[in-house]
Amino acid sequence: MKNVEPCQDKVLLSVCKMDWCDIGVEFAKTVFSNLEVFKWDDHDTSENDDPARLRDWEGDWIISYRGDYIFPKEIYSRARKGAINFHPAPPKYRGLGSQFYAIYYGDETYGSTCHHLAPSVDSGQIINVARFNVAPAETASSLRLHVGAYCLQQYIELVTDYIVRGRPLPQSTEHWGERLYKQAELKPWMEKVRREEPDHRCFK
Repeated sequence: MKNVEPCQDKVLLSVCKMDWCDIGVEFAKTVFSNLEVFKWDDHDTSENDDPARLRDWEGDWIISYRGDYIFPKEIYSRARKGAINFHPAPPKYRGLGSQFYAIYYGDETYGSTCHHLAPSVDSGQIINVARFNVAPAETASSLRLHVGAYCLQQYIELVTDYIVRGRPLPQSTEHWGERLYKQAELKPWMEKVRREEPDHRCFK
């Protein structure tokens, strides 16, 4: 059987601290021979990499797979072939907390969005969206796991079918929602909902 060499592209993979990301890193190690992993997690700063080490980075791809670090343009513009992000929410939900809003407002579908990096958060050209139906009794916690599985599959498929093969990435016709959901507004919103509907599924 013919041996196949891993892709020679220089890749910077940005992740955070979670099991999905550990799987994503292990997969990337099998397909890229020139891989650098950058770990940044807003919720656990004790294990964060130092962004200063990225100051002189140059390469072919930046892939932010569930990574919390927001790359400045002066870094991601040095990715010669592309800089992309996997956002575990559909385009209507830019920013944070989408699983809580989706459950509270009774969304029947959800999904994971892959897009090019841009100066504004979750605003770059959309590559594709992996959509699925939300189960009737789904909770915010189960939806987070549900989208995690879809996001991992989306990431593996785009890397396997396009990036390592040198094929142009897809271009979606979908557009982002106008609103950016921010961390600062999530807690007050959840506190208000909890007072009014303490047993709502978005808290489970």
